[in-house]
Amino acid sequence: GRLRLRQVRGSSSAVRDCAPPRATPTILSMDESWVLIDANSGLHVRWYFWLRVLDEVNRAARYGAPFALLLLDAEVPAGKPSKLVDEAVSCVPATIRSTDLGGVLSRGTAAVLLTHQDSQAACIARTRILERLAVACPREVRWHTQLLCYPEHGAEISHLLTGGWAERHAAPAASDIGRSA
Repeated sequence: GRLRLRQVRGSSSAVRDCAPPRATPTILSMDESWVLIDANSGLHVRWYFWLRVLDEVNRAARYGAPFALLLLDAEVPAGKPSKLVDEAVSCVPATIRSTDLGGVLSRGTAAVLLTHQDSQAACIARTRILERLAVACPREVRWHTQLLCYPEHGAEISHLLTGGWAERHAAPAASDIGRSA
């Protein structure tokens, strides 16, 4: 189902006493309007995936924990049905660990957040994921990858997740939120 966050006014005096004087106390409850998982791929939707990546960047910066971001781009030869790209991306969830976070960024493009992985472990994970995709996906599909590791590729990952993210992903993420509401 779909999930939606809805504001509910708090009437408890205990809630009011804990809130800052100028703020109206609110409680968030889950409803069924916010889509977090893409129905076609089984991966997290773009806006939620980037939100979780930004959380991981903050956590990594605070605790000095490494992480990696694996970008996967599926490509099919000209003349082949484009639905192969969708089928290929839907294979990604079965190739990642339960502790990894997968997201669909656009048609044919997925990303995997590899938490607590340094560059060496992330390279091993990329190889494992690509080997599993080679078995699970149609043979016509070719995968292009980019692996960004924190803190080794700090400048690139900060551009991707700050300025680059805002320019390339904020408007599409906002439109995703608008469509799902």
